[in-house]
Amino acid sequence: MSKKLAVIVIAIVVAMAFGASAAFAGDAPDTITIKKSGDTRSAVTFPHASHAKTIDCFACHHASKTKEEIKGCFECHGKDESASPAKTAFHNTCRGCHKEKGAGPTKCNDCHPK
Repeated sequence: MSKKLAVIVIAIVVAMAFGASAAFAGDAPDTITIKKSGDTRSAVTFPHASHAKTIDCFACHHASKTKEEIKGCFECHGKDESASPAKTAFHNTCRGCHKEKGAGPTKCNDCHPK
C-alpha cells in the first residue's frame, strides 16, 4: 500500500470513528489516539477534552469557520496535497504551541512513549 493511500485509509477510519456529527453536537471525544500505519513511533494519546477547556477550537481547527463545521484533523491533513501532512501539522502546531506557552511536551518520547 502506498504511503498516500495509507494516509487516506487512516483518515477515513478516524473520521468514521470520531464522526463529524460528534463535533457538530458539541460532543467531541475526551481523548484521540493518533497512530499512522507503518509509523515506527508509538501512538500518541491526545487529551482533547483538557485542551478544549483552555484553547479556542479554531486555533487547531483553523480551516473551520463555525463550530458546526469543525472537522477532524485527518479530514484535511493527509487527504490531498492542499494541506500539510498530518505528521507535519501535529508537530508544528502542537510543539509550537507547547514551546510558545512553555507548557506541554516538546520532545519525541514525551508524546510517543516507548
